[in-house]
Amino acid sequence: MKLNLSAAAAGAILAFAGAPVMAQGVECGGIGAGGTWIGGSPEQSDIAAATGALVLTGQDVPSGGNAVALFSLSQPMEIRVEAQPAPGGDSVIELYDASGALVVTDDDSGGGLASRAETLLQPGEYCLATRGFGGAGLVADVAVGQLEHAAITQGLSGGFVGGGDVFPPDGPIFVGIDPCLPDTPATMLGAGPLAPVLDQGGAEATNTISGVPYYRFTLGAPEPLTIRAENPSADPYIYIFDGQGTLLAENDDYQSLNSRIDFTEPLPAGDYCIGMRALSNPDLPVTVRVMRYDQQAALNELYASGEAAPPMDGSWPVVDMGPLPPRAVRDTQVSGRNAEWFAFEMPSRGMLLIDAVEVTDSDPMIALFDDLGREIAFNDDANGTLNSQLAVRLDPGRYMLSVVQYSEGYQGIIRIATERFVPATE
Repeated sequence: MKLNLSAAAAGAILAFAGAPVMAQGVECGGIGAGGTWIGGSPEQSDIAAATGALVLTGQDVPSGGNAVALFSLSQPMEIRVEAQPAPGGDSVIELYDASGALVVTDDDSGGGLASRAETLLQPGEYCLATRGFGGAGLVADVAVGQLEHAAITQGLSGGFVGGGDVFPPDGPIFVGIDPCLPDTPATMLGAGPLAPVLDQGGAEATNTISGVPYYRFTLGAPEPLTIRAENPSADPYIYIFDGQGTLLAENDDYQSLNSRIDFTEPLPAGDYCIGMRALSNPDLPVTVRVMRYDQQAALNELYASGEAAPPMDGSWPVVDMGPLPPRAVRDTQVSGRNAEWFAFEMPSRGMLLIDAVEVTDSDPMIALFDDLGREIAFNDDANGTLNSQLAVRLDPGRYMLSVVQYSEGYQGIIRIATERFVPATE
């Protein structure tokens, strides 16, 4: 097979030797590297002191990468983060605190294919990463502001604001569904407290969202829970409320287009409600599951799906490719969303080009991680095809690569090709 460099990869290689060093900003666990202060400088990027939303216009989000806006807060405050993509783009936003912990993520709550989220933040520094859905490149306007500042996205129809004891009149606008209040009609999961059902693996129900938008359940004792809504064709978005209608958590697109919320700390005994909407088709069946949270099981699912890198201690199957030669090609069968993992050694500083190409019945997605399990790059659908490609500059060291199919429907063979380049000075 003849391996051709894409224009993007070739340009990246040419830029390798003379690329400028980005100014040091907020770390956010590595997410903030190369980020841009949204106000132009650290001093001008305090959202609490801003008289209007701070906006970065026309941000170029590369294929398989992201654009990161840095900002700070000098006092606790509810803020809005947004990304409005140019026509043809589909943005996803992820907000991280200074330690690298994910605070909130959103795909389409800005209306259309725009992204938007409102959340309460404590004083500190933050990184707002914008990427294209599925790793696609795009151009987007990115904004961070107080809730009273003008928004750059239109938001979604529906939702609620103010009223009564649950949502005070001057409270934040919630974009999504009506809150699940004590008198909201909802389908019960289990005939009583869920503990006996959780002991048997959990509660489960399948209905259309248009037919059953709310489910209730009761905890007789504190329990850590994982709550899921599954059918990527419907693209479910889930919200968890307590018995009085207070929103506890929400999620969209945890894995593929399915949703999941993990309460790793036990929820108190009491009544709870799951609310849902469909970002695609509300008349398709969606399976809702409530299970007891198991940390190791949750980690294993992340490893199996390629969402997180497993430890390199032999506890998870990983193909060790050893030190990478200048060029290597191998085929592997990848079954649906069950990721195949590869480890390799980068012997010297340089550019690495990775291609994942369909041989039979495949739509590959690939992600690259460092030896600490931090994601470096991700790609799906490169160069106008369903194949994937990464071109990254790497230091010497050990790395891991996940290869997974876009959906369960693909069960074929994927060809993995690596080509390593070194700077001309070396």
